[in-house]
Amino acid sequence: MKQNPKKAFTLIEMIIVVVISGVLASGTFKAMEALYVRSAKAKAITDLSMQSQIVLNQISRLLYNRIPNTVIGYDGSSATSCTPIEDINNDTSKVLEWLSLDDEQLLSSKYGGFIDMNASSKPNLKALDVDSNLVYANRNLIFAGSFDSGSEDISTCNGAYGWHGNDSNLSHGIDSVDTNKIVLKDTSTDKAPEYIYEKYYLTDGAYAVTRGAELSQSDLESNCDNGNYKFPKDINFTTTLFLFYDYHPYDGETYCGDKSGTNKEGNVAILAKDVASFGAVYENDIIRLSIDINRSIRGSNPVHISKQKAVF
Repeated sequence: MKQNPKKAFTLIEMIIVVVISGVLASGTFKAMEALYVRSAKAKAITDLSMQSQIVLNQISRLLYNRIPNTVIGYDGSSATSCTPIEDINNDTSKVLEWLSLDDEQLLSSKYGGFIDMNASSKPNLKALDVDSNLVYANRNLIFAGSFDSGSEDISTCNGAYGWHGNDSNLSHGIDSVDTNKIVLKDTSTDKAPEYIYEKYYLTDGAYAVTRGAELSQSDLESNCDNGNYKFPKDINFTTTLFLFYDYHPYDGETYCGDKSGTNKEGNVAILAKDVASFGAVYENDIIRLSIDINRSIRGSNPVHISKQKAVF
């Protein structure tokens, strides 16, 4: 029986096969690329949404323990023109700074926060529920005034709580503590209060929150954590949101990344990266925080998340 000879592929057929394979491969690559972009964007949106919410929660928890009349905001490029909390009405307050309530000792019943007005005379305060073991080193006393709004005008940085190395006439150093008694310092730097109010706060230091765009990276690295701070090299300094803590403005200290002041102290922590903007607005006795975070996605437009949180 005679068999037919085996046919071979012609050159044209092979070229057609190669072209078809290339078209299929290109389509598959485009589809895979689109899937990657969609997956990367979904992951970035989830990450940034969680990150922005966590950051706002962290800041709001710290602000919850603020001493109300000490909160200030300002543009980092003009640190000497700060705005008291009641005048913060736009997002130009890119640096938020405040004195913190010494809540640890308050919750431990080391002091009660009220004095006996009839039994007190400057600088001796008959303070109720004060423990003789109250820690008063690096602490100052601030009177709440009427409805926690303070007793004097603090429309500038000068003469209020020591912001940026200025005078601190509204916070008072403590000379000694005994059971139900607080004696305030009465010197040229720790002046006795002009008026005594029933309610008072104890502060153990200040906090500041701002982006690197409002700071100097060299100052931050030279002064924070006693000059041992190492800024991570894999993130953008300008768009990094920082938290400064463990410094005492009423003792003449400014936070370690501050552009003004000479006695730069305290520590720093990174709250978030890729922060396009951060701001604070004060409305109807509420501080409204806002944060915008961007992240670049290869092959697509950047992902943008904007969130706000009210702090009562």
